[in-house]
Parts: sequence; structure tokens; C-alpha cells
Amino acid sequence: MSDYEHGKMDIDVQEKTFAGFTKMVTYGTIAVILTLIFLALANG
Repeated sequence: MSDYEHGKMDIDVQEKTFAGFTKMVTYGTIAVILTLIFLALANG
């Protein structure tokens, strides 16, 4: 068997990756919404 113990793993890298992913999704969503608003206003 392995020496794995539940709850003992260092997850700092995974937490930073997830934080970066959520930030990217948030900024991407804002960019898409702003683009759609611009297109709606430009086409009047």
C-alpha cells in the first residue's frame, strides 16, 4: 500500500490554478458582454 493519508496533500498549486481559471472566466465573460453591447449599439 502507499503512504497516502487523507487530507495531508499540499494543494496550493491547485488552488492557484483554480483561482486563475475563475479569474480568466470572469474577464472573458465581461469581454463578451461588452462586445455584445458594443455591437448592439453600433448597429443601432
